Amino acid sequence: MKQHEWILSQGRKLSAMIQAHSFTVTQTPVVICCHGFTSEKVGSNQLMLHVANALEAAGLIAVRFDFTGSGESEGDFVDDTTIKNWQEDLHNVIQWVKNLPEFEGLPVYLLGHSLGGLIVLSHDDDAIAGRVALAPVTQPIENFQNIILGPELWQQSIAGQTIANFLGKGFSLSPNFVNDLLENHYEPLTQIESHRSPLLIVHGQQDIVVPPSGSERLYDRYQGEKEIARIQADHVFTGKHDELTALVTEWLLNQKKQWIAVCHAH
Repeated sequence: MKQHEWILSQGRKLSAMIQAHSFTVTQTPVVICCHGFTSEKVGSNQLMLHVANALEAAGLIAVRFDFTGSGESEGDFVDDTTIKNWQEDLHNVIQWVKNLPEFEGLPVYLLGHSLGGLIVLSHDDDAIAGRVALAPVTQPIENFQNIILGPELWQQSIAGQTIANFLGKGFSLSPNFVNDLLENHYEPLTQIESHRSPLLIVHGQQDIVVPPSGSERLYDRYQGEKEIARIQADHVFTGKHDELTALVTEWLLNQKKQWIAVCHAH
């Protein structure tokens, strides 16, 4: 069952899709899915849709949404795409989910792909039951400067120009994005040191957009319960969605079992 919702964030409406067998569930995790840079809630090759479909089929609840300026959400990609804005959007989506009477008391998990993975890792909230990071950006300045935007466009952005046509896509981006990166020094590898909730990392070994070495560092430094899966895939897991969704749903179903056992013990 799919249900579309509009979620208010920063004075704008975010387009969100809830997927679940039923909204009258108990003891079922809610998984909030965060797309990557230049993507949206359906995702590259329908990645986010396939993940949400698999979660729904496994009896879990998926909430996928478009960040401000992406997909069908209000806002403008060119000016509104910054990590700061995305972090605020995720915070507001989490609050919206927690305030839904149907989802009261259910554990909330965060799942993010690529830049969405960074957003999920950097969200600081002890109430989050666990995280799933799919090919996450863990060294944003280095990654965007060297690969995603490239040195030439990076310098143009620093010089105050609006840049366009990066990653083989026809998007434009104002200097706001790079300025935000340089001003706020986002360091997910440092931020995760305070997290202790369970973490699943999945990274494709043929990823040339976000190097898998960042996920290896993340796994080494994480102090909580953790698992890493390395699969033969590119950055958007082309042709490997079945393998990916099987890994993710199995991990989340195990988390659900543990959570139910703890609830019964109390």
